[in-house]
Formats: sequence, C-alpha cells, structure tokens
Amino acid sequence: MSKTFNGLGQFKNIESFIQVNTIKGFKYIDRAGELVNYFHDSDLIPQFSMGLNGLVVKQPKDKIEELKVTSQMVWAKFTKVDSLDMISDLFVKELKNILKILEIEEVVRIGWRNYLIYELSNKEGQEGFLQKIVSAKKMKASLLRFKLETEKDFDANLIIQPVIKNDDLKTHAILFDIDIFEGGKRDADEILKILKTFREYLANDDGFLSGLNDSF
Repeated sequence: MSKTFNGLGQFKNIESFIQVNTIKGFKYIDRAGELVNYFHDSDLIPQFSMGLNGLVVKQPKDKIEELKVTSQMVWAKFTKVDSLDMISDLFVKELKNILKILEIEEVVRIGWRNYLIYELSNKEGQEGFLQKIVSAKKMKASLLRFKLETEKDFDANLIIQPVIKNDDLKTHAILFDIDIFEGGKRDADEILKILKTFREYLANDDGFLSGLNDSF
C-alpha cells in the first residue's frame, strides 16, 4: 500500500522551538549581565531586553532567531531550519554555555516544537486532505487536535489546521504543529541525547509519519 508521507522532505519546516525547564535557575537574576556579555560579538552589542522576568536576545547567534533565559527555563526560536540535527546541535552548544554561567546541572522538562507545512495545489485539495482524517460527512474539519501514541518515554501533541501561505500565489497548505516533550529530572548533559530521540521519532517511518499515514 502506498504511503502519503515518505519523509520529512515533503514538508517545509518554517519554525522550530526548543525549551528546557531548569532547576534552581535563580542565579539568572545575579548573572543576566554576564549572559549578555556572552552574546556580545566583537563590537556589536546584542539587541536585548532584560528584567526580573527574563532576558530576551534577538538573533544572538547565526540561525537562532530569538533566545530567552529566565530563572525557570531556556527557550530558543529558529526560523531558518536547514535540518533537525543542525537545530539540536546548535541549541545544545549554546545551552551548555548558558547553564555553565548559571551553574545549573539539572533540568526538569525538555520540549521541541515544530511547524511543518505540507503544500497542496488548491483549496479543494486542502479540504479533501482534512476530510480524510474526519469521518463525519456533514462536518468540515478546520482545526484538529491529537495526543499521539509515541510508545516512547516522551509524549507528543499534534494540531492540524489549514493555512494559506503569505506569498504571491497564496498557496494552500496544511500546518502540522507538533510538540514533543519529556518530563522528569535529568542531568543537563543528557539533553542532546533526548533531542536526538525526538528527531528520530519525527523523521522515522515508524514514528510521527507512521501515525499520519495510518489516517489515510
């Protein structure tokens, strides 16, 4: 039986977010300035805002659109997604330096959220795609929410909705908003390994794509 989805190459990853929730991160209040200095590249002062609620740095490093550090978490946004491996490696590289400054050794939650776009030829194709997932003949799907059965140590939530790209062609597409996360206390040096398991679930035929193909 043919599969609708054969790989992540059929999607455009337009935005990606990684968040790590920290334990005993209140040294942020004392060391926020040191974090800004870390992102001070040569003579260029980083564009940032800082307060008790957190530090937000715009484009702190190449490929990172925005980064936020608070007493409870480290969060990063990526909009130029070359590959999932690139994102996880880059995030962990920066995270290690941030956690070292804050003297944080443990985290309590790791999450990775991706916005995947699947383009279709027209509105009819968009509506037909969604309707295949919904069996009710007299209802049209506009936004679908699912809790995915990962059969792993982590959980995943998925939102599917129709979108129109902001381009000259006004391309019709489906947005797959997938959020993968793992709770529980972990050593900071385990983060990259966990992100790799998330990446494998997203990309492998027996993971996220298998669940989508089962819908058709």
